[in-house]
Amino acid sequence: MSRHINVLKSSILMTIRNFSTSISLLSNSSSSNRWLNRQNSDFYTRRAKAENLKSRAAFKLLQIDEKFHIFNKSSNNGKSLNVLDLGAAPGAWNQVALERCSKNSKILGVDILPYQPPNGASALQGNILSKGTHLQIKNFFKLSALEKKNKIFDDVEIVSNNDTSDKTLINSDVSIIEKEAELSLLTKKLNINDNIDNDNENENPNDINDNDKIENKYPVDVVLSDMYVPFIQPAIAFRSKTTNNPYFRMANTTGLAFKDHTMSMDLCDAALITAIDLLKKNGSFVVKFFTGEEDKLLEKRLLKVFKKVHRFKPKACRLESRECYFVALHKRDYEIDKVRLFAN
Repeated sequence: MSRHINVLKSSILMTIRNFSTSISLLSNSSSSNRWLNRQNSDFYTRRAKAENLKSRAAFKLLQIDEKFHIFNKSSNNGKSLNVLDLGAAPGAWNQVALERCSKNSKILGVDILPYQPPNGASALQGNILSKGTHLQIKNFFKLSALEKKNKIFDDVEIVSNNDTSDKTLINSDVSIIEKEAELSLLTKKLNINDNIDNDNENENPNDINDNDKIENKYPVDVVLSDMYVPFIQPAIAFRSKTTNNPYFRMANTTGLAFKDHTMSMDLCDAALITAIDLLKKNGSFVVKFFTGEEDKLLEKRLLKVFKKVHRFKPKACRLESRECYFVALHKRDYEIDKVRLFAN
């Protein structure tokens, strides 16, 4: 008798479990269908596909640049820029930076996940919370500066003089010997193999007369941050151990306004620390956040680091979304006291 009762209980439990699973699947399917319908009918999603852009997020940055001229060619008089893109995957903001920046600008995308950057941009897989990642970013831009300097030899051409066939002329304003000396000096200044962690962190860059050394320590002109949670990846994707657990470190929209807001504030703080450590004086910073009580505190911090801070919601953001952007312009100085900044 007891055996029949146990069998009946097991059967009932199995039925309940199957029913719950079916309801869950129906719910997920319904949610997925709503998302797909919204994507297919979205103007910016369709336009991104038509223009071969990685995602609709590209239009958000385009609209930010149209209003604030973060790296517009005309506003920078053709000056090349060093651009750091945080949370770069799948690469839509890389594409915008390449289009909007002047020739010879360097764009480096950093993401905790591997991704294929567009032609002309570079990618680094790493955790932005890691000091080692900051070191690799600095070294990337150091090497880029060295490559630019090496290109001076491309303009040197050896030609024959018709009057004195036994002599050669260098078609350049500066002799090749002077250029070699200049390149050698630059290499010494860059110190590619030096460990930046051994630098004196209490050193005040304003006391350094060598401008090259200051820019070597703060190599970035524009920092962009559009960070969010990475998609589910095979375990092998994290074999490099660039993070402890990316799903706890990054934030994604959960549908819970308070949770989305608090997690986005953590990401904004991480991006701000990166901007403080790497951004040049008068540099620009763009960061995504989800609106809430703490965003006013973030705005106060930004105003201590930058001369102008604008709150801006691009038209490409969905109306119902709490997503917004801070556009911070003109970093006040090279060195910023982070302890004092976050203590207040």
